[in-house]
Amino acid sequence: MVQKNRLAVVDAITRGVVDVGELRISKTTLGRRGGERYLIYLPLNRNYLWRELYERKIRVRIFIEIPEEIGVKS
Repeated sequence: MVQKNRLAVVDAITRGVVDVGELRISKTTLGRRGGERYLIYLPLNRNYLWRELYERKIRVRIFIEIPEEIGVKS
């Protein structure tokens, strides 16, 4: 299992793209300071990948794709 995860990490890093699937955006407040913050929780089943990126101090860019079937609410 560890070898399989290691290969997945190497593959993701060399390709430069990781599909994390569908996620929800959560909203939280900043307490007394006011304001809102929006959080995206990454899937737990890829923790081995997030851990490796964190330990290697690799910066990532996040792109959000909005599926066409959702459309725009009027």
